[in-house]
Amino acid sequence: MLLEALQLVYWFAPGYAANAAPPMLARLPLLRKWDAPLDLGRSWRGTRLLGSHKTIRGVVGGILLGGLVFLVQKLLLAGILRTPLVPYGALPWWTGFLLAAGAILVGDAGESLLKRRRGIRPGGHWVPWDQLDYTLGGLLCTSWLFWSGWAGALFLLVFNGLLSAASHFLAGEARLTEEKL
Repeated sequence: MLLEALQLVYWFAPGYAANAAPPMLARLPLLRKWDAPLDLGRSWRGTRLLGSHKTIRGVVGGILLGGLVFLVQKLLLAGILRTPLVPYGALPWWTGFLLAAGAILVGDAGESLLKRRRGIRPGGHWVPWDQLDYTLGGLLCTSWLFWSGWAGALFLLVFNGLLSAASHFLAGEARLTEEKL
């Protein structure tokens, strides 16, 4: 059971990388020109679609980083680390890019769209969806390539939700973010 849980966490590494990339990339001065909002400033009924926190830089960087993480898993580490649960050899090379896109675009940006519709400002909390969005998006977009079953999906939702809450709390305590969870 523990081995399967570790394999699922390892499987979702591209999603973790994609989710963590945007705030890290925002701190790099070289990438400032990619700071354009993903919604291009568009509004619907007087409210921005996504808000200024979702940028082209974050989406592109997150998808690229997540895809590269998967390529390392598939091409370099598959022969070293045995993961009988996840068939890395049978998965296409672009699986990590799809997982990352699901985490960022379907999960995180999709949740931001819903938050704006509910009147929650960018950066505002919407528990538990803030903790589950990227996992739901990643799982939805890759379930047709690899599905660990409902128990595996539930495990990832709970584990990633707790991981997300803990990381936001610690980032707030360390004053790396403006708000604490």
